[in-house]
Amino acid sequence: MLAILLTVSLFRLADIQRAMRNNVNANMVWVIYQTHVESLMLANAVQHRLVDPGSDSDLLHRYQMLLSRISVLNDGPQKRALQAMGIAETLTIQADAVVKLAELFENGTIDAAGYAQIRQALSIFSATLQSASGKAMMAQWEEAGERIDTYRNAVLTVFFLMIGIWICGAVLSVQLLLALKKTRDNERIRQRGIELQKQLENERKISDLYRSFGSMVSHQFRTPLAIIDATMQRLIRAGDRMAMEEIRHRATKARQATQRLNQLIENILQADRFMEQLDVAMRPCRLADIARQAVAEQQAIAPRRAIHVVDETGGESTVLCDSMLTSQIIGNLLSNAIKYSEEDTAVSIRTYRQNGQIYCQVSDQGRGISAHDLTHVFKRYFRAKATTDIVGTGIGLHIAMELAVLQNGTILACSEPGVGSSFTLQLPCHRHLRICPDDATQAAAPVKLGAA
Repeated sequence: MLAILLTVSLFRLADIQRAMRNNVNANMVWVIYQTHVESLMLANAVQHRLVDPGSDSDLLHRYQMLLSRISVLNDGPQKRALQAMGIAETLTIQADAVVKLAELFENGTIDAAGYAQIRQALSIFSATLQSASGKAMMAQWEEAGERIDTYRNAVLTVFFLMIGIWICGAVLSVQLLLALKKTRDNERIRQRGIELQKQLENERKISDLYRSFGSMVSHQFRTPLAIIDATMQRLIRAGDRMAMEEIRHRATKARQATQRLNQLIENILQADRFMEQLDVAMRPCRLADIARQAVAEQQAIAPRRAIHVVDETGGESTVLCDSMLTSQIIGNLLSNAIKYSEEDTAVSIRTYRQNGQIYCQVSDQGRGISAHDLTHVFKRYFRAKATTDIVGTGIGLHIAMELAVLQNGTILACSEPGVGSSFTLQLPCHRHLRICPDDATQAAAPVKLGAA
């Protein structure tokens, strides 16, 4: 609609410009006036020659000037204008009479009869021009009035068209503003929906975390508390009949159960403090050396456990990592492998290169993890059903994964129930450096996390 109004306005303005440029009647008045002037000047020159034959009036020149004006008067636009006024035929007859006087002016000598003929022809022609001038003036005024009315109507039309354009523009502006407001409202609603979805997801995760924590606490704390409760009840009922050695034995069992509870709580608190105070210092280190250091630490804790170390990197196992945090990850994986497999089975640790990445794989021959539980093993406080009889908090693997992600790596889990499990630490290869600084594997002793 707006485009149509603009187009019509432009056409109307073009019509006004064209009408203002095409003013034939104004030119007609000027041509008749000039012809009339030349006619009067020729008549005046003839009069001077008649009174004073020795006058220097150039009759031929004045006559030729009059003929040139008559020629202009008989031109196309002027001819049509005269025809419109109804005087073209009369004026043409009078002009032809003037043209026929050419022989008198060209002979050079004009007698009395010739002067009389010239004066009569010019007199009639001048009277006719005077009449034509009046009619042309009237036509010009009428045309001017019509033009003024036309211009007024055209200007009013353009004015109303511009008002229509302004109204359309205002409506479009309002619609655009409303559309923009609606878009912003929709965007706010969408963002709010996303925020609510994130909040719901966080609430769900927190709820799952609480359930996992509650499940872990209810299971891990039940046995020590049952031991303490049974021991105290026995002492209350028969303490006066027990020998000192039996009392000491039962008190020792209660104390051990209490220490187990304290250790579980300490493991949880220690892991949280470790993540809060974490400071990652990335530098090039050889993953095989860090793995050997972690094996040495676990061998000190479980000296009778067989741990096989295999390095397939050919000495080129340099990664960009924090050596302390990486040692903590591998140590946690080794600790789990030892804890969740029988004492007479071996644990293996293997470092290798593949597709530009360096891997450290820790494998055991333990109980294994079901496919369903394997998808949740890195969640905080989650414990596989096959390991509920072994003391643990379910945060070790969660923190190990968090530490790996902080170093641009990850941990891959693979397990088969009854066969064993493999956890593989993946870190990006540092292609341009092959060895660590001498102190890369001599960092401060890693913080001990609770095993998963």
